[in-house]
Amino acid sequence: MLHFRYTDACTGRHLASSQPFTRHSPVVRTSHFFSFTHRILVSEFFFKGDICSWSCTAAAEEADGSEPSFSGRDKDGVEWCIVNFYHLVQLEYPEQLVEEHRRWLEASRSEVKGRIYFSSQGVNAQFGGPRADALAYTHHLMQHPLFKDLRYSVWPANGPMFPKLRLKYKPNLISLAGGMKALPVTDPSSRATALQPSKWREMIAKAEERKVVVLDVRNGYEWDAGHFQGAGRPAEEVFNETPVGEGETDVPAPLRGASSDTPIMMYCTGGIRCDVYSTFLRSKGFDNLYTLEGGIQAYLKEEGPEHWKGSLYVFDGRMAIPGNLKDEGASSSCGPAGDDLPAAVPCQICNSADAQLPHMNCANIDCNELFISCTSCKGRFQGCCCEECMSAPRLLRPIKLEGGHYGQWGNYASQVEGEGDVGRIMATGRSSEGRLARRARRREVIKQRREKQVEEKKKLKTMMRDAMAKYDQQKMEQESKNEDPVIVKQLL
Repeated sequence: MLHFRYTDACTGRHLASSQPFTRHSPVVRTSHFFSFTHRILVSEFFFKGDICSWSCTAAAEEADGSEPSFSGRDKDGVEWCIVNFYHLVQLEYPEQLVEEHRRWLEASRSEVKGRIYFSSQGVNAQFGGPRADALAYTHHLMQHPLFKDLRYSVWPANGPMFPKLRLKYKPNLISLAGGMKALPVTDPSSRATALQPSKWREMIAKAEERKVVVLDVRNGYEWDAGHFQGAGRPAEEVFNETPVGEGETDVPAPLRGASSDTPIMMYCTGGIRCDVYSTFLRSKGFDNLYTLEGGIQAYLKEEGPEHWKGSLYVFDGRMAIPGNLKDEGASSSCGPAGDDLPAAVPCQICNSADAQLPHMNCANIDCNELFISCTSCKGRFQGCCCEECMSAPRLLRPIKLEGGHYGQWGNYASQVEGEGDVGRIMATGRSSEGRLARRARRREVIKQRREKQVEEKKKLKTMMRDAMAKYDQQKMEQESKNEDPVIVKQLL
């Protein structure tokens, strides 16, 4: 018999092109810019009773080949879906497994696209395709004895949400400083205790009262889109910078100085980052560790937006989904253009207006900063993150006022400045500057920005400390004269 976990689901609609990752020539992309923007939002579709997440065994699936149906169709009526899973288990020959799966996909002419990574410690996958292809591959993987208990989630989609297939061996399933191999991630007893969404909701409701540390182990920009109450923004902009050293301070800032029995609630999108990082925290002496079973997506689907602020960043073409996947009214949160999903932070340019998702990349290809903006700033800064980028010498890709990912840079490189409605287009070739060089430069810019922010905070703290010391000194002098202290307001 087939064992399923049924839940309701609300998922994404992308506006404009039904195939956001189909490559077009620069001419087509220029003449149809406003109809081919790759903006991905969450759909008005609501799939009540449709399957969104389930667990099953390969043997059971063979016994009963039926699958509950759901509606996620493109304009041609083809059902599409997105599949997510990870499974931490010791694999002796992961490279051979990769080649076997590649041959299977080629032989079956599968249209699956996405990221499927194998290592000696298991598998991590996020992919999509026609529903039949995506589920067929998932069930093929589960034929392997080590993956028979694999838990996977399925979300309806309106078309392809990944540009290509990346099926390969990776030494580490996720990016973490120092790698994963030294961590006992395949030992369940070394990982944090998993809480069902309902238990998580009960515990987080009393987190402040019980002095629980709520730890977000995602990227900083994911926190900006949405997060649980009580969880501070990660000090590290990207997860692979999360501390994993041997020193006492080589832990996230909220845990420095915390006792070993401090309750720690860790969460991430799907669960793998928590499972991996919890083994490191346990090695540092923290014993009271909890993770969210199924990740944030499972919580929003089963418990709704209670104790959650904003929307959820996802790593596929949708880019963001609503913070309420439980209530049927959730579909109303993602309407037509201009009615975008809410973020958890204000506009990151003007810092005043309400920001709208999805994130957008700076139109300056040398910057490529991922940021959230309000509608006004999107137009005023021409899709850039700052005034400086608006006048960059190697600029501009088409202005994407509706957010979303850019396609291959080569789609824009042959355009000449001022041609068409797209404005200035980056026209230089790769020459001596490749992708890695541009990435290194972007990271250096981000690093400098962070250092500047830290320095400004230090200066502010020093100024406040000096002001308070001066005030205390004045107060003591006045008290010694039996007079009321003179409060110098400008010092504070």
